[in-house]
Amino acid sequence: MQGRPRDPALDAAIHQAALDLVTERGYGRMTMEGVAARSGVSKQALYRRYSSKGDLLLAALDSVGRENFPVPDTGSFREDLLHMVRAAFALHRDSNSAFSQAVAAEAAQGSDFARKAVESVINPRRELFREVIVRARERGEVTFADDDVLIDLIYGPMWYALLFDFDRLTESYAASLTDAVVAAARPA
Repeated sequence: MQGRPRDPALDAAIHQAALDLVTERGYGRMTMEGVAARSGVSKQALYRRYSSKGDLLLAALDSVGRENFPVPDTGSFREDLLHMVRAAFALHRDSNSAFSQAVAAEAAQGSDFARKAVESVINPRRELFREVIVRARERGEVTFADDDVLIDLIYGPMWYALLFDFDRLTESYAASLTDAVVAAARPA
């Protein structure tokens, strides 16, 4: 026997409350009680959906990523990649990197959360970058054979900036990072 289907508007309110609290207070001071109060749901309803604040954070980040991470197809590898890198930077700038710092902090506490973060948030976004790389390879714009290395060339500097040098997430840096990946994608 199944209960009522979940209300997407309620899930959105819970996710937004969690993200707002992480941004305002930091992950360490975000509580399930605070999320319940902010979203207007009972703690019981919240705990039926999410067993921990880490699971709630991952669900909220997945939701935000799906809604705010477009995959363009301009016909140009550089333009598609630049659009995606700028979108990623903008998403993180809007949160003052609190989301990424929260994920990193929680992942450092246990491998189970780290695995969940990779599976539910990081890998799906990496696949979007892979989609752009594969299309560019089909057009002859990418000759480098290892997509994961190209994706790592984006994620490594981005995560470093998110965790240690947040002010680096500028439009100019997005363009420089994009140009470096494009150059690596088609070595001489």
